[in-house]
Amino acid sequence: MSLYTLAFYLHRITGVILAIYLCIHLLFIGTVKTGEYQNLITITQSKEFLPFDLLLFLTGIYHGVNGVRLIIHEFGLLYRYRKALLYATPIVTLIIWIFICSEVIV
Repeated sequence: MSLYTLAFYLHRITGVILAIYLCIHLLFIGTVKTGEYQNLITITQSKEFLPFDLLLFLTGIYHGVNGVRLIIHEFGLLYRYRKALLYATPIVTLIIWIFICSEVIV
């Protein structure tokens, strides 16, 4: 499997994960009227839930950074450096994610 194929599948998978999260989030917001909202907020603010939030950030960051790479590629910009951009995508993603994790965990 080539790196381009892997990036293609990861972009699709992260997109599906974010779409599922959006649906769950909308259902979550819909509980405001029923009174269950405060119970759900208590669960999501617990330390046990933090790894899920951090993984969601990782998913969103990768999807966004790879999306920018795809836009650059589709417009024909930096075409000569498309492989370097492909290698830079996970590196930039991890740098941003580690920065966010260091701010959140502290």
